[in-house]
Parts: sequence; C-alpha cells; structure tokens
Amino acid sequence: MTVRVRYAPSPTGHLHIGGVRTALFNYLYARHNQGQFILRFEDTDLDRNVAGAEEEMLKGFKWLGFEWEEGPDRGGPFGPYRCTQRLDIYRDRLEKLKGQDQAYPCFCTSEELEEDRQRALAEGRMPRYSGRCRHLSESERREKMERGLPYNWRFAIPAGIPLEFEDDIRGQVHFESDDIGDFVIVKSNGLPTYNFQVVLDDALMEITHVIRGEEHLSNTPRQLLIYRALGYQPPKFAHLPQVLNEDRKKLSKRDPNVLPVHSYRERGYLSEALVNFLALLGWSPGGEEEIMSLDEIAQQFSLDRVGKSGAVFDVGKLNWMSGQYMKRKDLPDVTEMVAQDLERQGVSLPLGRDREWLETVTGLYQEQMTCAADFAALAKGFFQPDIDWSDEAREVIQQEGAEAVIRRYRELTQEDTQAWTAAASKARFKRVQKELGVKGRGLFMPVRAALTGEVHGPDLQQTVACLPKEWVLARLDEALHLTSAAQ
Repeated sequence: MTVRVRYAPSPTGHLHIGGVRTALFNYLYARHNQGQFILRFEDTDLDRNVAGAEEEMLKGFKWLGFEWEEGPDRGGPFGPYRCTQRLDIYRDRLEKLKGQDQAYPCFCTSEELEEDRQRALAEGRMPRYSGRCRHLSESERREKMERGLPYNWRFAIPAGIPLEFEDDIRGQVHFESDDIGDFVIVKSNGLPTYNFQVVLDDALMEITHVIRGEEHLSNTPRQLLIYRALGYQPPKFAHLPQVLNEDRKKLSKRDPNVLPVHSYRERGYLSEALVNFLALLGWSPGGEEEIMSLDEIAQQFSLDRVGKSGAVFDVGKLNWMSGQYMKRKDLPDVTEMVAQDLERQGVSLPLGRDREWLETVTGLYQEQMTCAADFAALAKGFFQPDIDWSDEAREVIQQEGAEAVIRRYRELTQEDTQAWTAAASKARFKRVQKELGVKGRGLFMPVRAALTGEVHGPDLQQTVACLPKEWVLARLDEALHLTSAAQ
C-alpha cells in the first residue's frame, strides 16, 4: 500500500504556524514511508475566503521546502483539488444518502436551534439536535418546500452503533452514535459541511492516513458514520497534540509573539530553521541532536515518537535555533538576505558604499543575527552619522584617562594619510598605547564607546574601517564635548 496523506487548509487568511506544523508532520510521514503528499483547498466557506490566500499559502509551502505530488497548482489523477470544483461529487453522494433514508431536510431556524441549545444547557444536558425534522412526513416536508422555507440536509444518525478506532498517537478511542445528534451535511446554499466534504474527498482521493490536530478528534465519529453509510474504508487516524503558547494555552492566530509564515519569510528567517523548530513541536527524534535538515528529520520521523500532550511554541527557542542556522550560512548568502531586507525597510547604503562594504558589515553581526531583519537595528550606526550613547558608554567616556585616549586617537586619525583600513586603525592604537602607557580596556573601551555608543560589539578595527573617516572624527569630537561637560 502506498501511503497517501494530505493537508487541506481553508484559504480564509494567512498561513499560520499551527497549520504548518500539521502540514509538516504529514509531509514528513509521507517522505519517511516513500509515500505521497497531497495539497487540497477546502474553500467552501465562501464568506470567509480571502483573495490571494491560496497563492500565499502555496508560496509559503514552497519557501519551507515542501513538495507535493498532487495539488491545485499541478493537478493529479484525483482532482480537482479545490472543494468548490467538486460540488457535483457532493451532490451525487447526498442523493445516495437520501435514497438510503440517511439524509433528510431540516427546516429549523437558527433561533429555534439556539432555544433548544439553551434549554439543554439549563437542564444540564449536552446540546444536540432534537431530531424534530427527522420525523416529518413526506407531505409535511413537501408542504414546507412548496412554501419556500429554507432547509439544510441532515445526516440521520443510526442508533446503538459503537464507533471505535485505533489512533496512531492516542491509542484506542471509543464513541457511541447515541451521543451524537443528527448533523448538517449540506447547507441551504448547496455547499457541503466539513464533516461530509472531508470524508468524500479523503475517500475518493484514496487518502490512507489522516494526520491532523486533536481539535478534530470529536469530528471523527461523525466522519466514521459517513464512511460507513457510503461504504468507504476509513483511513488511519492520528491526532496531533495542540501547539500551546508560553502560558500553556492553545496558540491563537492573534498571538503577538507568533507570526504568520509570510512574516517570517519577509523578516529573513531561514526556512530550514523554522522547519527544524516546528518538527520538534510534539515530536522527538530520540537523541540529543536538535539541529537537523528536512531530509534528516524525514529519515527519523515516526508517529510513535509524537507525544499526546501539548507542545509549547517557545519563541526564545525558535530564535536560538534560527541563530544557529544563521551562523552556519555562507556570508554572501546572508548578505543577500540583508540587502533584500534593507530594501524592504527602505534603508539605503551610505553614499559611496557598495555590496562589498555591506558584506563586511554583515560579517560583523552575523553571529548575533536570528534573521535578516535584525541587521538594520544592530548596524544602525553604520547607516547614520549620529549615534546615541548608552548609559554604560557615557560612564566609560567620562572615566579618568578616557579623554586623553580619545583625544590622542582623534589627533592620529586626523593626521593619518594611509589607506582607511583596519590595519591602519590598529597602528594608531599602538601609538596611543606607547605614548600614553595604557592598554586593554583602558585603551580600546573609550574609543569603542565614543564611536558606537556601546561598550560591547564586533571587532573594533573592522568597525572603524567600515565607518567613513568624517563620521569617526565627528563622533570623537562629540565624545570629547561630553568629557568636557562632565568636568
């Protein structure tokens, strides 16, 4: 048997992290078992569909490195792969259920259904459909239709049916049909509901394993009844643990700490870092190694190492992992990402600076970056003449002996006619050291504080060489004004 799995998002908004984790686990399962991964768009919620959402999702999956054998963009033997293009299929299967007396029209209004719901809650009962329309006679149904009353089609739940299945993550799961009320399968506008549509699509596309979030666990008994009524063999099910926020509550699409996928892409995160991080949300490889490529993860992936409890989306862990990937990336590639992000933010290179200069400055901060968008803030002192001093930098500049070091380094800089290089800066520091008898922190820290506004940072000589000489002189002058003001 060829393993066939699918991911079927609704194009109602951005591609969200929780959905990507589900898609990833399906993708990994297919690759591990030499199976097939299928994309399908469940686009029947016409009121909520967002223009361009499908294209954004496809772009996001491609950026993440996913490949699919069948989908709306490439077709396949079981298409179409958009639900709105499969309406004839749903209508045909509805007719079959009607012929078996397993579907009936329901004329209940939303107000009547809400009254029933509130009554059940008040009486301490689990709300479920009362079944009032199930027992209408044919003449009563015909009379209501002739009056033009809107109606949905409900599935007639058979009584006394045990619904059991083996979940590949949660083990044996048991439901009873008597606990389920008759549910709507086709709405009054002719569109199928999820529990009807998903069964038909999965069955007709020969999906062998349905791997999805645990919020769908309660849908499974309804779907098993549809499989049973239409004579389809159910797939294997696996319900993944929820993705939680750092408060261990279900992750919301509106969580400010978790971005939609396109935002991670735009900010210059490395896709392989995001995939690696998401793979570890609920799944464990069993060893100590955490940094793994998509192919390495696929080789090890199995559902028996997926836990049942929720997995916390730790933003700090994501940024740590992204930083590890950024450090390993070739500098020219990181520079290209930085250049794209600077363009996105509307930041131009200083006058006279070129791509080689940008690569040098990028190299100064590559170790500190988690994504390309970090660069603009880290390196802002290279893009504007003026800087702000941190409190620590002010303290260093105003310490005893700092003024003499800054003043002498400034004089040597003014006099220096050599090429503006890191080696020339190093030579100037050696002269200051020899003439003033200072070294180490007392030699370098005052100049670093004066030129960068910080007491820590990348290689000082490279920093000096990447700054325009006139900016260096001006910042040293400003620092000397600060030392004079403190006296």
